[in-house]
Amino acid sequence: MDSLELNKIVGAVLVGGMVALVSGILAEKLVEPHHVTGGETVAAGGAAPAAPTAPAAAVLEPVTPLLAQADVKAGEQVFKKCATCHNADKGGKAKVGPDLWNIVGGPRAQFPGFSYSDALKGKSGNWDYDSLNEWLFSPKDFAPGTKMTFAGLKDVKERAEVIAYLRNQADSPAPLPDQAAIDAAKKASDEKQAAAQPNQQAAAPAASSQGAAQTAPAQQQAAATAAPIADRLKTADAAAGEKAVSKCKACHSFGKDEKNKIGPNLWDVVGGKHGHRDDYPYSDAMKAKGGTWDYESLDTWLTSPKAYVPGTKMAFAGVPDPQERANIIAYLRSLSDSPKPLP
Repeated sequence: MDSLELNKIVGAVLVGGMVALVSGILAEKLVEPHHVTGGETVAAGGAAPAAPTAPAAAVLEPVTPLLAQADVKAGEQVFKKCATCHNADKGGKAKVGPDLWNIVGGPRAQFPGFSYSDALKGKSGNWDYDSLNEWLFSPKDFAPGTKMTFAGLKDVKERAEVIAYLRNQADSPAPLPDQAAIDAAKKASDEKQAAAQPNQQAAAPAASSQGAAQTAPAQQQAAATAAPIADRLKTADAAAGEKAVSKCKACHSFGKDEKNKIGPNLWDVVGGKHGHRDDYPYSDAMKAKGGTWDYESLDTWLTSPKAYVPGTKMAFAGVPDPQERANIIAYLRSLSDSPKPLP
């Protein structure tokens, strides 16, 4: 091979190398590469997407700093959502819950003749401002086992207004908290939140990993939620449904000839029209709801009454478990001289 032939070969190799180099540079400029890191796709020079964090839990804020300026009239309006089950009048009779006249500063479980739960009877002491604040925030957390089905007031301003209204419902309203009590409540709240911080931080990685892969029970729950009511009724247990509605008996009767309570009698409700009792004063929201109580609408109602009929007087939060709802509907179906056909 002569020198001219060799020079041609070397030149061709150099030209090819230059073309490859330039092409690589252009490609990197025109198409931004992505690198896979730890299972996440990250743009070059960018940050990894933030891991999902757990939803922030509602925080119990102290109510004492707000009481001196709390609007009693606004509290009276908020109390209307409690008036289905409670009076707050002097000499008022118990409803589903006890009369709340003179409750602020009074002993717990004080209404004579009312059948309080063991959970509340086991709570010693008086209804001071701090304990009323905790109770109104979450009755079930304050007295686990309570018969109170109300989910609670998460807005501290609303709680202050309701407590101000209840304070006013007395011949001699309890003294408002002084500055020392306000400072003590703030300090206790700050300490509680500080103690909760490590738990919240520890929960965040767990919530992130759960977002990547559901646990088996969560998957089963999601599948049960997605199952149509017709399928769930095939395995529904009416006897279990009868036990489940024991929590509803405070407000509803179920026998054929029984009178309405706070809520309407539920005999023969399945297949009946919305507002099926002619002798019961339904809310305007319910009266405006056309159609009948078929299996799908009952399932939706039991999931969340407030979502199904916005403006309903029903204070019950709902039944989250899909099969429990099916059991209840199976029991309600049995409350009839001629039970409706299954879907």
